[in-house]
Amino acid sequence: MAKKIKTNNADTSTIINITQWAIPTAILFIYVLVTLYSFSSDMKKDAQYTVRQKISDYNDALIISYNAKMDVARSVAGATADVVSKELASGDDMKTVMAEVVSPTLDNAYSIGAVLADSSGNGISDTGADTTVNSKAALEKCLSDKTIIMSSPYDQGGAWYTDVYAPVSDADGNAEYALAYVFIIDVFSDIPTTSKFDGRTCYAVIGSDGTVVSLAGRKILTRGENIFESDNIAITSGAESRTKSNLSNRNAGYTTCTVAGEDRVMVYDPAAYAGLTVASIVTRSYVDSEVHSTYGDMESIMIRIVVAMVAFFIAILAIHFANKAVNTRHNQTLQEKAETDLLTGLLNKISTEQKVTDYLAEAKTKGQSAILFLIDIDNFKKVNDTMGHAFGDELLAGLGLGLSTLFRATDIVGRIGGDEFLVLMRNINPDEETKKREADKLLTFFRDFKVGEYVQYRCTASIGGAVFSQDGADFDELYKAADNAMYESKRHGKNRVAYYGEKLEGPTIELGSH
Repeated sequence: MAKKIKTNNADTSTIINITQWAIPTAILFIYVLVTLYSFSSDMKKDAQYTVRQKISDYNDALIISYNAKMDVARSVAGATADVVSKELASGDDMKTVMAEVVSPTLDNAYSIGAVLADSSGNGISDTGADTTVNSKAALEKCLSDKTIIMSSPYDQGGAWYTDVYAPVSDADGNAEYALAYVFIIDVFSDIPTTSKFDGRTCYAVIGSDGTVVSLAGRKILTRGENIFESDNIAITSGAESRTKSNLSNRNAGYTTCTVAGEDRVMVYDPAAYAGLTVASIVTRSYVDSEVHSTYGDMESIMIRIVVAMVAFFIAILAIHFANKAVNTRHNQTLQEKAETDLLTGLLNKISTEQKVTDYLAEAKTKGQSAILFLIDIDNFKKVNDTMGHAFGDELLAGLGLGLSTLFRATDIVGRIGGDEFLVLMRNINPDEETKKREADKLLTFFRDFKVGEYVQYRCTASIGGAVFSQDGADFDELYKAADNAMYESKRHGKNRVAYYGEKLEGPTIELGSH
């Protein structure tokens, strides 16, 4: 009976252990699947956006070319209008001005003709014939505002045109005439005759009211028809009002539509002039193909991710046990490299250098100063040789205790060599008074320091000081500066403090390696 109870307890424990893993894992997998589904939906939207952006970028390339030509045309129109004004003021008649001044500029302005007209709309063409302007509204606005105006597109003989009106002002600034350049609307002269995308794309220039004024690529529309009233194209229900608003307000956008029973996507972007919009009408199959080729089958991706997750959990377990073994060895290594120097109780070499390096990096960002002292015990080898290593260790331990109490709790004090100590005084003003005070403090310490129970021994030190960041911008530079100063202290008889760059008085001693 006891055995059965024990077995039941074991089974219960196993079930509990399995439940502890199974429930969180099931919740995690459900969460991941929901996240992946949401992610795949977002990815599909991103993919569709990327494809639309690719189409929009091509529209922009066409628009840039068209806008550049119109910019040139407007510049030519403005400059020529100024010349015409001067010629008329000098007494030349309008026909002469048109023939000699305006006609030579037509090619430079990408124009097929020009008219010099008065406020009534009557005028002279570049060929010298009597004519009228095509847009009385644009003419009147040009003369009233005294600025260059571009007319709305208009149909003439099956082709669509737009005009640039530039005011011709007299000496008093009154605009009595306007110079109009005529242009055929065609932004597709720079593209190949074949489609940029799937060979079935239709390119169209559309007016702000939806009228098609220019075409290229697959001819699924006709010039002059309105996309909102056409039998050739049906914009998706619900998107028509948004598309009308975007065209009217010169906003970029896209809409789904149907052409001859085939689903398509129309991506459109506004040009800078004449209220025109460039549209690329691509097949839905092209968009779907681009989405698939760019991001692949999302269901397949989800399956691969789930498989990868299982492999990931297995790998996590393996990594966990491997890390546990590595961490054990790492902790042993860290224990061996403890911060404290066992003899003196000060920081050891590694931790001293690290703490100084970390502080200097912080001090650099905060604009703080510091003073670094290197302290080398004079004739320490002689102490070991004559009085024994145990006494030498006692000396070092006493120095460690004394130096730790000599400086502030915030300062860094460490033993970095057999008989060499380092002190970094943090966030201290390194003026001459402070430097002298700290030097005197160190010299007084060594003058009063003694060690030994039966034999009182006094020691001296050669000390080098360097100022951060005046003498060094990091630990290595500051250490070298202090080391050079300490070497100068030794050369001038030891038992003194020398700062880097400071000239010491008195005779020098030629030293070898220190």
